[in-house]
Amino acid sequence: MKYFRCGKILKTHGIKGDLKIALYTDFNRFEKGNRLYIKHNDEYIEVKVCKSSDFGNYKLVAFEGLQDINLVEKYHSDEIFVSEEDREELDEGYYYSELFDKKVINQNKENRGIVRDIQELPQAVYIIVDYNGKDVMVPFIDEFIMDVTDEYIMVNEIEGLF
Repeated sequence: MKYFRCGKILKTHGIKGDLKIALYTDFNRFEKGNRLYIKHNDEYIEVKVCKSSDFGNYKLVAFEGLQDINLVEKYHSDEIFVSEEDREELDEGYYYSELFDKKVINQNKENRGIVRDIQELPQAVYIIVDYNGKDVMVPFIDEFIMDVTDEYIMVNEIEGLF
């Protein structure tokens, strides 16, 4: 089975097993009843959300059967994943996981590196391209992204971008 990161456990919150989670997704993966996986010691442990609430830019989440601080402390700094079979098909757009490690070329089909990371900033979402060992931030907006295929992302390279 294939898994995709959707969050990271930052710390416990209170004594009833609530966890403060940083989100790596725009989708609400943490709704009551959703199945997720905690990656702990290279093992994916299936969990089910029993409650979830917003906490600033984070989520406070509790999982069924783990509603005690003593049961969840060991998961501090572990990442949370969704399985491929639990992901919904998108009508439009891309899952971030589909963009990682994708080759980046410019409008002249010259290689500009690979997508190493993605960052969400207030202005836009940016792909971080590893270009000759240097990180280049490219806005993932229509003015810069010309095409996305299974093989590459074609960017409209303006002067000074790379």
